[in-house]
Amino acid sequence: MRAVHETGGTPNQSNDGCTPQAERDHKPKPIRLVLHGRLCLLLLLRIAQVQALFNANSFWARGRSRTALMRMLLGSCSVVSAWQAGRLVGLGRATSDGVFRAVLWDVVVAAEHQGQGLGRRIVRSLLSYRAVVAAERVYLMTTNSSGFYEKLGFKSQHGQQLMVLKRKP
Repeated sequence: MRAVHETGGTPNQSNDGCTPQAERDHKPKPIRLVLHGRLCLLLLLRIAQVQALFNANSFWARGRSRTALMRMLLGSCSVVSAWQAGRLVGLGRATSDGVFRAVLWDVVVAAEHQGQGLGRRIVRSLLSYRAVVAAERVYLMTTNSSGFYEKLGFKSQHGQQLMVLKRKP
């Protein structure tokens, strides 16, 4: 892990007696971003949470085995996870050769946190990794989130075509 950022929740309120106890007790817990390098022990130890996040919030990553998810994480050069009160609520990862190309993969945010800026924070954190910063181009594939990525500076490449070689059903 490289760094931790705290954000989210409501602004701090002074405990001056003006804020009802029930309101103070129900503040949303902050969401903490954890920036992992190649060895992401926190995620490997909590692989069941990674699997649950993917199964509940992504159509493309549903049903991945825990073993495959561990191999996926270990093959990534950078991983960003988002935690709220010990629960994984977001994840993204990148691969890169550190010179020419980098690719963002599997940016997933729990449904109840979508539309609140968490995905943007995850992508920006991935883009700040040294191997990703050093690459002259950063790619990603998306089925239904192109508008989200365009707001972050990504553009459609009309001169290129996505090609896939499927090896497993």
